Amino acid sequence: MDVVLFSAIVLVLNLILIMFFIRPTGKQMESMITTMVLTSSFGLSIGFMMWFIFNHALTATLLSISTAAFLGMVIGGKFGVKCQIEGFFSGLMASMMGIMLIMMFNLPDGQFLLMVGLAFLCCITIFSIARQHNLNYKLLLLLCITVTFVFIIFSKVQETEHRQHHLHETLYQLYNY
Repeated sequence: MDVVLFSAIVLVLNLILIMFFIRPTGKQMESMITTMVLTSSFGLSIGFMMWFIFNHALTATLLSISTAAFLGMVIGGKFGVKCQIEGFFSGLMASMMGIMLIMMFNLPDGQFLLMVGLAFLCCITIFSIARQHNLNYKLLLLLCITVTFVFIIFSKVQETEHRQHHLHETLYQLYNY
């Protein structure tokens, strides 16, 4: 499976989980912190993912900023206007940081960073849902560790496939030279 498609599926699933399972508690500060954490992790992952689609272009930066800011407004809209503003700026800032951070790495390292960002997003989503529904944190910690290992293993498999593909292309070019 392609890294971008996998990332998009994970982002959509996390957004669906957030929209259906996290509800406002009536505590303004708790709602703002929940909005900030969720939209920051979304923005970071979106920034990483857009770099894979557009590769170092200004388009990647602008599209990731606008997408993350919009998602921040949608997530914050569940909690109120102040949280919507918080979500807008948290998503905007995190996506800019994600783009700037991933531009410093090569493709395999960027894939690993994307998988770590997605694992971070999944763990934050799991803990936010657990806090809302008073679930057992020990079991959730084990689940988050498992999710992180799955994402890291996926990144290593993708890196190996990329190296093999690159090796085949190099050999083909040398043979036809």
